Amino acid sequence: MVSRKRNSRAPAPRIVIAILGLALVAAGCFTSHVRTPYTDAGDVQGSRSFETAPPFTYEKVDVPFTNHVAGTGVSSQYELRLLEIPSIGDNGQQDNLVTAKYYRSTLPGSHPLVIVLPIWGSYTYPPRKFSSSIQRRSNGAAHVLHVQGDTHLADWSGLVAATDESEFLELWREAVERQRVTIVDVRRLIDWAEQRPEIDADRVALIGCSLGAVVAGTIATQEPRLAATVTVMGGSHLHSVLASCDGKRATIVQEKAESFGWSREEFEAQLEPIMSVVDAAEYPDRVDPRRVLIIEANRDKCVPEEAREDFWLALGRPERISMDYDHAPAFYSMTPIGLSWMRRRIWEFLEPRLLE
Repeated sequence: MVSRKRNSRAPAPRIVIAILGLALVAAGCFTSHVRTPYTDAGDVQGSRSFETAPPFTYEKVDVPFTNHVAGTGVSSQYELRLLEIPSIGDNGQQDNLVTAKYYRSTLPGSHPLVIVLPIWGSYTYPPRKFSSSIQRRSNGAAHVLHVQGDTHLADWSGLVAATDESEFLELWREAVERQRVTIVDVRRLIDWAEQRPEIDADRVALIGCSLGAVVAGTIATQEPRLAATVTVMGGSHLHSVLASCDGKRATIVQEKAESFGWSREEFEAQLEPIMSVVDAAEYPDRVDPRRVLIIEANRDKCVPEEAREDFWLALGRPERISMDYDHAPAFYSMTPIGLSWMRRRIWEFLEPRLLE
């Protein structure tokens, strides 16, 4: 009798939730759309040569680094090495170091490199999954450099504790400077890749999610050496993102701005000149759109539509996949609940650009 009662119970709530989540995410994937407006190579603005904008220039020298073996990757075809290079400035991380997990292929020869950016101080799941997915799907044919970012680029606690508008804005200037430094440091990681005989530096790709996508987009406008760039839930105009996003951290700084008597529009206006230096939209007509894939959420309540649209324009109107979701739920499409659709789609984009 007891066993029959147990067997007659309804499915556990978490199973029901998982099934519903799977259905919802699958529906969103099926209703996504792709826009590729350019028609031929004559429309590709990014094929023009250009000089790096002054905020992101630096003296190119051999990059000092340390690394040591720390294990294996997803299979014996990879060894895990822990890489450190000194930052060119205050990057907001411990000891001002750029640290990364370098999944080096054990296969002979020279292979492409995929650089995966973190969401600094935030969720580690998306970058970790992209890193492992590239290893599995490339089957050792590509190295993976998973950049670490344990600390936020912005001093959120300091922003909340700021005693006046001047201190508040100065903390934002410091956060933008860390982002600028980070952009240069990623370019220096490509310099490091050029020093490595096992890396084919003509085939370097970059992946970023959320804030990592914002950074990746700006890097793409400054770095012609990238063979491919993928941005996930990114955008331009950080000033408008911070003024409108409904996320926890954005909300607390919005409330702080209100305590100064600023409206949302005034908050945006105060941040815009500070943040324009790291805004991809400030550097248009510099990117080959054939080398870029944008994945976004068309119901994103964190990245406004105008910020997403101008990001797309700045990157040359590349292939753009919009999922019918808000910011965070869209990430389910990269999980087993969403049949790992996003990870498969990213690899379909990268494979011909890196391995063919």
